[in-house]
Amino acid sequence: MTAFVLLHGFAQTPASWDAVVQRLQAAGHRTYVPDLYESKGDLKLLGAEGALEDAEQGESVEGDAGAEGALASARDPLASLGAVCDRVAAIVRLVAQADGAPVLVGYSMGGRIAAETVVRHPDLPLAGLVLESAGLGPADEAARVALAERNGAWAQRLREEGVAAFMDWWETLPLFASQQALPSEAHAAVRTERISRDAGPLARSLEAWGAHHQAAEEVTLSVLAELTNRNVPVLYLAGTLDEKYSAVAARVRAAGLPAMLVPDAGHNVHLEVFTFSCRR
Repeated sequence: MTAFVLLHGFAQTPASWDAVVQRLQAAGHRTYVPDLYESKGDLKLLGAEGALEDAEQGESVEGDAGAEGALASARDPLASLGAVCDRVAAIVRLVAQADGAPVLVGYSMGGRIAAETVVRHPDLPLAGLVLESAGLGPADEAARVALAERNGAWAQRLREEGVAAFMDWWETLPLFASQQALPSEAHAAVRTERISRDAGPLARSLEAWGAHHQAAEEVTLSVLAELTNRNVPVLYLAGTLDEKYSAVAARVRAAGLPAMLVPDAGHNVHLEVFTFSCRR
């Protein structure tokens, strides 16, 4: 079975993928869900001293020395976008050593990091790439400057107001309008997860990992096309209720790459689809 590496979004934790993980594991797949904000959990995720371990079955496989070294050097993933991409690449290579080339999946911020990782590591061993509601980089330098200013303002707001007040505002963004229809318990779980993070790391992630540091969208699309030419399946995923990323999906499709629009879903497609499917 194929292994999956799942990257969470801004202010989320690995638990945000729990519903997806349960279904993948039930189908026999192995899953790896790193905490993007800190690397100290990587040894538990991947196994001590570079060995990938299955906590339930007790199996382990020695990892690649180069990947181990890259992972060990990634002490502070919040140092830069390059640092977190290097860490993700090291994780992918260690998983590939143990389980074969994995599918790399990223949602929102995690999708941007996944996309930038394949830009910076074009030789990454992958069985597939899924980008959910992910920005693919600025259209031009004017957009890059605007994104830098926006992300800087958001980071300052986080530091000055604190996480709870920031999330009070964040949840009113049009991007998350469809989440107002979530059941109360699901909505409360999303809120609890968002405010569980400290303001410092969240602010640093906006500054260090923001879209203003990504390659231009044209470059990213070119790299994704190269992946498909190597027979690595690529899929861009967005909800029809998410106007911003539906437009990105349209540009992905115009570039000749696969893109799927999920009906009646917003920005967090997997959350909304699994939440409402469980109620039926």
